[in-house]
Parts: sequence; structure tokens; C-alpha cells
Amino acid sequence: MKVLIVFGVIVACAYGATVPESFPQCKVTDPEIEKCLLDGVEKMRPRLKTGIPEVNLPALDPFVVPTLKLNRTAANLRLKAVIKNVKAYGGSNFKIEKLKVNLNNKFVAEIKLSIPKLVVVGDYDVKGSQILAINLTGKGKINGNFTKIAVVAKGLAKPITKDGVEYLQVDKVVTKVKIGNGQIALSDSVNPLAATSAATFFNSSPNVVLDILSPLVEETAATVVKAIINKMFGSVPLKNILQS
Repeated sequence: MKVLIVFGVIVACAYGATVPESFPQCKVTDPEIEKCLLDGVEKMRPRLKTGIPEVNLPALDPFVVPTLKLNRTAANLRLKAVIKNVKAYGGSNFKIEKLKVNLNNKFVAEIKLSIPKLVVVGDYDVKGSQILAINLTGKGKINGNFTKIAVVAKGLAKPITKDGVEYLQVDKVVTKVKIGNGQIALSDSVNPLAATSAATFFNSSPNVVLDILSPLVEETAATVVKAIINKMFGSVPLKNILQS
């Protein structure tokens, strides 16, 4: 999810949205716009960690998601769960590996970044679910440590009209996520033995489970942060943020 927050900041830099004076701005016509955007993100890194309320940008450390509802059926996966009070720590240590933008009336960007480590905690409620041969039903707390995270995100935005005024809104976001390794601990108040068994299975073969879950992770991340970015740009008219 954090990669998409950074993506939103990059777009804001490019269009010079109505933000505090400390917020870097780049011109669409700058022949070195990618460098300008990368420099801007680095200058804003301390504020990204704690959030920028002036533009509805939440904190990266921790990044908080109050509620996630997951419902997916696929090969080797049947998952129906509600996860609450999710907090992820470590996202502000991201490194941008690659950035490409096309802002000439197309509003397209692609970003690749890495995160060395994420610690994720939250409350889960899982019913009638199964990953491979492991049945999952329970309620409790999850604590996960994930390392060597690589994310590629591609985004497309378009102008929309509200009450006769144009705004920029994200139309589509596609992500690819690769997690190098992970370990989890489950504290289950309903079925502790099953939780221990599930955690042991995951920790013995994390790459297998993460590969199965990656499409769900990618879709959920795109949905959540698309909403955040659109909230960020939904109050600033396009004519006020586009710089030539």
C-alpha cells in the first residue's frame, strides 16, 4: 500500500497541488521531471512518515487501515476474513528503484520501489477459510515480519467534472508485489491450536503461501490507496494544480 501513497505524492509534486509551501513542486514541461519528482519525494520523506493532514495524506509509519474485508476463492485458496486495526511499520524506509511518468494529457506513471522490512500487526476474524490443506477459522491477533519487499505500481488518472469543475482522479492502479520472506505469529482466542498449526505451516513455507496470497494483497492495496489518493485530489480543481 505504501508504494501507492508515494505514487500519490509524486503526482502531487508534478501538479503543484494547493499544499503547504514546503511541499515540492515540479513542472509538467520539465525535461528532467523524473529527477525533480524523486528529489521532491526525498525532501518530503520526514513528513511522509508522520503524514500531511493538509492534503489528507496519512502517515506512512505506522500506516493504519481500520478495517479490511477479504473474500476470495481461487486455486488453493478460500478466504473470508475481516482484519481490523491494521498497523504496518517500516514503510518510510522505502527506496525508489525506477520512475517513469507521462503527464502530457495522459496522466500515466509507473514506479518500482523496495522496502527492506515491514512489521504488520492487527486483529483478525476468519471463518470457513482454507489455504492449501490448512483450514482457517478463528479470531485473534496477528503479528507478521516481512522482508525484501519489491513493488511495481502503474497508475492512470483522468480529469472528471463535478458541479462544472474539473478534478484529477485516479482511474486505474495495477500493482505487482513480491515478498522475499515472512514470519507470522497468531494469538487466537477461539481456536489456539489451529492458529499455532497455521502459523507453523506458514513459517515453514512462507514463499508458497505468499505466492498464493499475492493477487489478493495486490488487489486490496490498489483499492485502499486509490481511495486515499482520490480523496487527496478530490478537493483541488485541476486548473489550480496543473503547471506548464
